[in-house]
Amino acid sequence: MSKNSKLLPAILMAVPILLWVFVILYYSVNLPWYDDFDPFPDFLHKWITDTDFSDRLNLLFQPNNEHRMVVGKLITLGYYWLTGHLNFTFLHMIGACFTLGVLYLFWRSFRRSGLPWYYFLPVPFLLFQMQFHLVFLWAITGLQHQPAIFFVCISMYLLSEKRLVWAITAAVCATYAMSSGLFVWPAGFVVLLFRARYKELIFWCVAALFSIGFYLYGLSAQGNESSIDFLLKNPHLSVLGFFAHLGGLFDFFPEKSIVIRSALPVLMGFAVMIWIAIWLWKQLWSWFGLGFGWPSKEQQLAVKPSLQPFSTFLLGILTFLLVNALIICLLRPRFGFFVMIVSNYKMYPALFLIVAYLTFIGSASREIVKMRGFQLVTLVSIFIWGISIFNYLPAITERHKYLTVNGYNQEHNGFGLGHVPYSKSAAYVDSLMKDMVRRGVYTYPEKGNALAQTVTGLTQNLNPDFQITVDEKDSLFYVNDPEIDKSFSRDHAEFAFVRNDKHLYFFKMEPHKYSGRNIFRQYDKGADAFIPHASLLPGTYDLGVIRTQRGTASGGILRKITIP
Repeated sequence: MSKNSKLLPAILMAVPILLWVFVILYYSVNLPWYDDFDPFPDFLHKWITDTDFSDRLNLLFQPNNEHRMVVGKLITLGYYWLTGHLNFTFLHMIGACFTLGVLYLFWRSFRRSGLPWYYFLPVPFLLFQMQFHLVFLWAITGLQHQPAIFFVCISMYLLSEKRLVWAITAAVCATYAMSSGLFVWPAGFVVLLFRARYKELIFWCVAALFSIGFYLYGLSAQGNESSIDFLLKNPHLSVLGFFAHLGGLFDFFPEKSIVIRSALPVLMGFAVMIWIAIWLWKQLWSWFGLGFGWPSKEQQLAVKPSLQPFSTFLLGILTFLLVNALIICLLRPRFGFFVMIVSNYKMYPALFLIVAYLTFIGSASREIVKMRGFQLVTLVSIFIWGISIFNYLPAITERHKYLTVNGYNQEHNGFGLGHVPYSKSAAYVDSLMKDMVRRGVYTYPEKGNALAQTVTGLTQNLNPDFQITVDEKDSLFYVNDPEIDKSFSRDHAEFAFVRNDKHLYFFKMEPHKYSGRNIFRQYDKGADAFIPHASLLPGTYDLGVIRTQRGTASGGILRKITIP
């Protein structure tokens, strides 16, 4: 390739990476949400207040739901020891570093294969997706999935380099990042078995026995036993769920019904699995040759030596992904079929498509076939990446606005970041966060308080040009704005507020869902908000609306409301 023709693929590779990093930095909010409280502020608070060594060690290994997040907790402690603070934007950024590390490991293994470097072009477009924003912009999932996948990848890379001790060390780290990291052990088992490295396989199995045994010791089943009953009654959902999960990046219609939404992922997951089955059969056939001389070892040696570590690396990652998909499709359908293609899991189908592509490029014998495969997958990967921006950047934008105002609600009203208002869990979280603020460990973002100051200064009735209506029904108030347009700016937003002399509550206005014929369109013009009576303390309030745009704010009072 000429210098100019080399430059273009390099620039194209950088685009999805740079945009992905920008999205994290621009939309991250230094706030916990829902499950974040347990492994981060609650853990850190207990660590600070209990100095007993054994208690602190128990805290590190204490399960969070069905996971042991030792890696995530150590990162939290490391930042606290360095700064004395807890910062969720930092946690988002560290999680992102693990995904960048995954890209580096794929690149390093790919370069050793001797394949032309530009064949790597589709990988960043498939990996750096907006689809799994609830991984890279949610601290608990970010410090579960991303480090687990990174340590699985580095373990498989080290196995491909025949560095067993370090591979086992990385596998242990994967295990104690989250429960899906347990599947590194069957992945390594398949790698060592298929490569006829039986002595190493014995050590690997012993390490697996101790690591898995200690991980599972004292761990609750978390109701997963009911998944077996659900499976026996609905086996078809698990079969379809397996393919839906693997084809999850083809989730092009996230706001449609689950039947429409999941049809393409199921179809594409099945189609890609056809190739994967062919490639795995070739690996099995190769093992027959290594172990039994059938086909002959001479035929095995005909394979390029440079491709052997690369295919070994891909075999390990693929085994991990398939075992993970199998467990998900067995245990998760009882929560609803949508879980098969939920944002939290989308990193796995991204890796699945990457591995499927690289196995094809690495095994195709004719250069023209490789080139055609490269061209096709490049177009598909760029298309998926573009669709993911169109579909999911609006959700990322709206979530940023939601967290901003609910951070204020959490700080001043004791709820807002995932827990039911005035419940026992909300009361505990409120007490916990107030103590973390008092100790100077955590500070709420100022953006919510700045918005509250602006609302405090609003005394006039809303301009009739706004055309906003309020209806009361079924123990809630419904606020509707038929005119406001959608925006990707985090500062262009509209909120309903309820205030009196003692309290101020914010409610984010949600964009109207589109219900027309355009299957790719998600949102329509306008926005609305539901304000339950149960979220407000008794009293008389002003109900109003405020809009923010380009550093300015406008709004006013809609009407008086009374909560008995």
